[in-house]
Amino acid sequence: MFGVIDIGSNSVRLVVFEAASRNPITLFNEKAICAIGRNMVSTGRLDAEGIVLALAALKRFRAIIRGIGVRSVVAVATAAARDAGNGRAFVQRASEACGVKVRVLTGEQEAEYAALGVLAGLPDADGLVGDLGGGSLELTAVKNGAMGQGVTLPFGPLRLIDVAKGRLDRARGIVDDALMAMPGIEKVKGRDLYAVGGVWRNIARLHMARTGYPLTVLHGYEMQRAEALRITEFVMAQNQKTLERMADVPKRRAESLPFGALVLDRVLRLCQLERVIISGFGVREGVLFKSLNAQTRALDPLLDAAGDTAERFGRRSEQVEELMDFTGPLFAGAENDEVQRQRRAACMLSDSAWRQHPDHRADLSFTYLLQAQIAGIRHRGRSFLALTLWHRYGGGAQDHMIAPIERLVGLEIALRAERLGRALRLGYTLAGSARGLGKDFRLELKRDELVLRISRKRADIRGDTVSKRLEELATSFAREPRIALVG
Repeated sequence: MFGVIDIGSNSVRLVVFEAASRNPITLFNEKAICAIGRNMVSTGRLDAEGIVLALAALKRFRAIIRGIGVRSVVAVATAAARDAGNGRAFVQRASEACGVKVRVLTGEQEAEYAALGVLAGLPDADGLVGDLGGGSLELTAVKNGAMGQGVTLPFGPLRLIDVAKGRLDRARGIVDDALMAMPGIEKVKGRDLYAVGGVWRNIARLHMARTGYPLTVLHGYEMQRAEALRITEFVMAQNQKTLERMADVPKRRAESLPFGALVLDRVLRLCQLERVIISGFGVREGVLFKSLNAQTRALDPLLDAAGDTAERFGRRSEQVEELMDFTGPLFAGAENDEVQRQRRAACMLSDSAWRQHPDHRADLSFTYLLQAQIAGIRHRGRSFLALTLWHRYGGGAQDHMIAPIERLVGLEIALRAERLGRALRLGYTLAGSARGLGKDFRLELKRDELVLRISRKRADIRGDTVSKRLEELATSFAREPRIALVG
């Protein structure tokens, strides 16, 4: 197990990961809103009440770490602790409270860890990583798995509330002046913003609720520029009491949310960014990612997660190549690298529900994949996997859930998921846990028919169930089914 304690300007959090792996699985995740950075600009010191709350949370975290048995723990503190006059004294007390020496990150280090976290969760990230904490905003350009020099800007929501005396119009001028003075701002024009931080995630959750979005997982959630600007304008127009009454806004976030929305609005406009992509990975995941060796860091997080699931819950991990070979002829010439990667992940996951009751395998697989802790994939890819497994297990009682997900991914992806799911279902019908698929069974997609070629020595496998599964698959391709014995 690997633990990270993150002491920010607004919150203190403990995350315990199951292991230091490429696709980290969270065993424990708890946050305490303490606001140690409240009024720090005007007083120069950490908030006294916030310190009390933070130390109490850290003592609780120490007890949890001991109870769980976490042996490797890293503790970091960010903007408030490094800037406050009493920051050093607080860090010493915090170290004693949590039982781990707390390391105060520089602004550049904080930006680096946030960018590493985004790259760990979204390796294809191309644009600007923005990590908004209570006391600062870190910005780092990323592309092709690499990152530029990060900058830190002193306008997290708590700091803005203090320096702008709670006025959004004053805060806008502060943010604009700093952003316009940032070197290289023109280089990110037209690219994406990868948003990290609790305030921005809350804004995304509000957008999900207001648009009736069918998924609830935040990692990989996308908002086009116009949509993001509309939700920031909506949040900025609300007062604190109104926000506190909203189900998707924690009461202790209500004060800072309009200022976080302001920062998002100004970054989008002044950097001329085209889309916001929410990252569920940030500084804490960046700390973990940096601790990995080069070989582990180079792994594909989606395939690593799918492979781990296959090892834990499948019957034969070596079946993946057989399934890839069996389904391959159906998609020959129609796959780019990303589509083939998703097909491989689906093959890895395709036996993960075999221990469940047959009546519920489809529904359980579908729901799990829509919400699972999986890195390296965005919402359309996640939805493709969920739909594929739903068809692989023959559909289920959650038909009402399928239509919204199909609308989300579009007809082409939904049809591809149906075809792959039905092909996997046929494969398991032919060969149990997929043993022998590569040698004895082959699909051939012709102009007017879908042919299943079966080795003569396996002729007895034919029957009504095989014919039915083949017909279902052929129908999805608008072909006639045919079985041919060979060899």
